[in-house]
Amino acid sequence: MAKIRKSEILRRYNGAQKILLEETSERRWAANSIQKAFESFSFFEHYDIFLSHAYSDARIVMQIRNMLIEKGYSVYVDWIEDEQLDRGKVTEHTATVLRNRMNNCSSLIYLTSDSAEKSVWMPWELGYMDARTGRVSVAPIIDNDGEEFEGREYLGLYPYLDLTADSFYIHKGANSWVTLGDWMQGKTPK
Repeated sequence: MAKIRKSEILRRYNGAQKILLEETSERRWAANSIQKAFESFSFFEHYDIFLSHAYSDARIVMQIRNMLIEKGYSVYVDWIEDEQLDRGKVTEHTATVLRNRMNNCSSLIYLTSDSAEKSVWMPWELGYMDARTGRVSVAPIIDNDGEEFEGREYLGLYPYLDLTADSFYIHKGANSWVTLGDWMQGKTPK
């Protein structure tokens, strides 16, 4: 099974930065730099992709988001679009905002990593979008080629996102795949 290599995503992210900042400074910089976009954001804007992730994977999330945007997709990331949310706690308000956002998204990509196991929101987002659209894929973020996600076997129920060269594909098994664009149009891996 192909996966998305953490080292490759971070290499691309670092290569795209003019100045590398320490991780804490980087998060602060990212939050400040998107404040203008946040202020002009429409709550009812439609997105192609809801990017479900653990916040501790912020650099990976930003790079994958940027790569998807470069391919022409609109991508929702909660801490970019809804910075005011408290993601550390499960609250009715946060659930309502996320539910409304998912209702305005065509699909969900679930960025699973070691950090994702600790997320209080990711499994809920996955289940909600699976029930709502059925258009869900898993993007395994790995450190090593042999790494598996033991204990989260339910993720194997979903097709997975693969990054090969500069193209995204959706796979369901080794010889069953479609381009991300075709998948977004409703095609399934064959």
